[in-house]
Amino acid sequence: MALTAEQIAALMQKTRQKGIYIERINQFLASGEAGVSVNETWVDLKDKKATTLKQGFENAKDHKDAAEGSEHVKVIANEDQVFLINLAVAGLAEEATDGSAPQEAEQLVEA
Repeated sequence: MALTAEQIAALMQKTRQKGIYIERINQFLASGEAGVSVNETWVDLKDKKATTLKQGFENAKDHKDAAEGSEHVKVIANEDQVFLINLAVAGLAEEATDGSAPQEAEQLVEA
């Protein structure tokens, strides 16, 4: 019996694709966009859990094959949606993960 398009899509959602998060973060950086919704931008990722997507993109940022500028990407999970924000393109200072002041504020204080 042949599979329908819906059955194939359901099967593909449950499979792992090696390097997919690195590929997608590199596409995002190359696009020049300030921010995107992962679930709406990449149909192959739309049904994945937000926690899975967030972890995948966080790991991809630090991977050796990630494009230059990946350190400026903020991954935000908001309920069942995940967003990628390029802080450099958005004109925002890179946010510190330890709760300290953003870089721009620190530079102004030093000046």
